[in-house]
Amino acid sequence: MTGSHDPFLVMLSILIAIFASFTALSLAGRVRSSRGWTRRVWISAAATALGGGIWSMHFVAMLAFHMPGMRMSYDIGLTLLSLALALGFTGVGFAILNWQSVSRGRIVAAGLLIGSGVIAMHYVGMAAMRMPARLSYERLWFGISVLIALVAATAAVWLASRDRKMSHRIAAAILMGIAIAGMHYAGMQAAVFTAGTPTAIGDGMASVGQAYLATAIATITVLILLLALGAATLERLFQGFSRREARSALRLEIADILRERDTEEALRQVAALMGKHFGVTRTGYGRLDPAENLFDYDVCWTDGSVPPLLGRLPAAAFGVKIVAALGAGETVVIEDLLEAELSDELRTRDTAQKVDTRSILVVPFLRDGRLRTIVYLNDRHPRHWRPDEIAFMEEIGERTRLVTERAAVEDQLRELNATLEARVEARSAELRHAQEALLQSQKMEAVGQLVAGLSHDFNNVLGAVVGAFELIRRRMHEPDKVRHFAEAGLQAAERGSRLTAQLLAFSRAQDIQLQPMLVRDVIGALADLLRRTLGPMIALELRFDPSPAPVMADPTQVEMMALNLAINARDAMPDGGRLTISTAVRAIAGDPEMEDGDYVEIAFADTGTGMDEITLRRAMEPFFTTKPIGKGTGLGLAQIYGSVRQAGGAVRIESAVAQGTIVRVLLPRTDQAPMRIEQGNPEIAAAPGRRCRILLVDDDPELRVVFAAALEASGHVVTSAADGPAALALLDRAAPDVLLLDFAMPGMNGVEVASEIRRRRPGLPIIFASGFPDVGAIEAIEGSPTILRKPFHMDELLRALEDALRS
Repeated sequence: MTGSHDPFLVMLSILIAIFASFTALSLAGRVRSSRGWTRRVWISAAATALGGGIWSMHFVAMLAFHMPGMRMSYDIGLTLLSLALALGFTGVGFAILNWQSVSRGRIVAAGLLIGSGVIAMHYVGMAAMRMPARLSYERLWFGISVLIALVAATAAVWLASRDRKMSHRIAAAILMGIAIAGMHYAGMQAAVFTAGTPTAIGDGMASVGQAYLATAIATITVLILLLALGAATLERLFQGFSRREARSALRLEIADILRERDTEEALRQVAALMGKHFGVTRTGYGRLDPAENLFDYDVCWTDGSVPPLLGRLPAAAFGVKIVAALGAGETVVIEDLLEAELSDELRTRDTAQKVDTRSILVVPFLRDGRLRTIVYLNDRHPRHWRPDEIAFMEEIGERTRLVTERAAVEDQLRELNATLEARVEARSAELRHAQEALLQSQKMEAVGQLVAGLSHDFNNVLGAVVGAFELIRRRMHEPDKVRHFAEAGLQAAERGSRLTAQLLAFSRAQDIQLQPMLVRDVIGALADLLRRTLGPMIALELRFDPSPAPVMADPTQVEMMALNLAINARDAMPDGGRLTISTAVRAIAGDPEMEDGDYVEIAFADTGTGMDEITLRRAMEPFFTTKPIGKGTGLGLAQIYGSVRQAGGAVRIESAVAQGTIVRVLLPRTDQAPMRIEQGNPEIAAAPGRRCRILLVDDDPELRVVFAAALEASGHVVTSAADGPAALALLDRAAPDVLLLDFAMPGMNGVEVASEIRRRRPGLPIIFASGFPDVGAIEAIEGSPTILRKPFHMDELLRALEDALRS
């Protein structure tokens, strides 16, 4: 016999199966997020929803079946037994499932249990039917129904174990509901009803309208499922609220810890808070040493069930894949280290077993694009990490990143401070060596320029002197020409004297002798020499102030200044031109180089080639010259600037290419009466009023001969000594009236000799004759000795001798 199904009740049974599946999947989510007894409650609720829903679908589907002319009823005992089987097998299946890390074996085992319960529930429910027919089953459809039940149950377990979005959950519920309903109707297709002796329906369930009964059962089932969903939703809301509250409190506590405690202690306390909040077995921090590729674990918290992770471990111990992901800045989340693809390396799983860890969540910190620090959560059991847990862990990691970065920076600062002095000293030494090398190079270049220029100038001087003496020797019988040649040689020697004086003034070894003087007297006396220096192609024009004002200056320095500037003007006018020397009084105020007051300006204006801006800026630098090698020392303008500044004045230069140059020398005006400037070179004076004995001390034999001859020609008695010890040995025998000695001598210098002689002969007059005297040391000798600067004229020596004898 064959029966038929009520379409409405069939559709109702399928909807019940889908809704029951959806409810079970939703409640399974609460199982994964719960712990302890609450997890057991939600396992029971999910088992009740799925098992009860399947039973309800089965019973409604049974009520949808009817056979023409045959009245049906159900045995209450067997019906309740079928419900108990559905609930029991589903509950046991859910209980053996590891909800934190679902394995394939447990899914299959739970699926077989629940599937077996569904099969038992279905066929016990079929046995509860009471009708006047004998029930049997076709083997093929029976097998199909069993297969559908086992596959559908396994799929239900697998879907329940996964965390899916709402859309995924609805789709899974529809597929799962249709599969469960398909199992039932395959089983019904296997049923074969054979008419037989009527069964007493009094022993079964009271007969009521099948449609009404099915609707009532469906309504009760839906209400129960809705209550379960409502409870799950409320529990999820309350749990979410509690979690947010706990996380807010944890944020505040971590902020206080990070703000008030030192780095290491703060990280320990934060690790303990994270471990307790997430309910893991181990948490902590590790720092990567990129040089050795080792993780340094110095902060770790455990719940006591696993050993702490401390010390240095190679990064490779955790696997190439995991370290690569961390190095890329990715948070590593692994639910089961022994199952996940990211941890499938043999060394990774060996390390996991050694440190008793199955599940990890690791947040990396990168600095300068490289992995530096990690913060980790470990669990000794497989664990499902929820997205909100991962996000919150990343948030905490970011909050503590600043602390770990601060610790790293502090370590670097300590290391820098420890080596700073050594590095600064090494760098300073390098700079000193580089500077010394540069100065040495510049000095050698300057010395080369100086030597070349001096060689040229001194060769000119020596050439004139040697030539004059050579002519004197050859024409000794012509007195007039001998006198002329002697004058020429004397002028050449004076030029050499001025050149050495220029060098001494530049080196500051010779102090200038300031005195009140009139500029026109000095420059006017040089007019003939200046014209001979300039040559016939250059006109010299002198425009002196008709009301001259005296200045404080050194006449010798003014002479050298005029000669140097005249030579520079001559070299700037190779085709001829005009040099104009003028004087005027200028009032100066607000000049940074000079004090306010009146100054006499000496202007040297030429019509030469002029200078560009670069040359003009460097014109007064020592050793700077635009002349060819051997044609100049580069000291002229520098010496002028130095001597003028010592006198309290300044030098200004105005020049333009092809427009000539004006050099303005400003010397301070004075109210003192100008001193008379003596001119000419008088002959050697006759013998003074009385003859005297002179002790001459000089290490230069030629000078000793010349000085002795000049003094003896004047009627004096001279005793000569080559050095200080010889002079002291001759002192008593010579019984000198005057001591004439050099300053720079080997052994005892002039000051030492004079001091010893002064001790022996306190009243003996002393005259120093030196080209490089230490004026300060000489003036410290008692009695204020007289100083003559080499070279000098013999008349100057004789006058100094007369002054010393009179004093």
